[in-house]
Amino acid sequence: MKKIAVLFILLLSSVTFAHVAGETIAPLPLPVDSQSEAQKQIVRDGAQNFCDGAEEDAKEECVMDFFANHNLEEEPSCD
Repeated sequence: MKKIAVLFILLLSSVTFAHVAGETIAPLPLPVDSQSEAQKQIVRDGAQNFCDGAEEDAKEECVMDFFANHNLEEEPSCD
């Protein structure tokens, strides 16, 4: 039983600290149908702010990763 508890704690801590340094936006709730447009816009704005310093070639990948980490299922727009 102790092994299961330790495994659960390790799994929980890895999910809790999955954000990259500098990310302050919480992931969107699942399922996708429960996400409001305001919540999605917060993630879009967070991706824009977080990836703003990336080079042009890496910016789209940065935004895609940010969206994936925050449960936003849409194509990124780097405009």
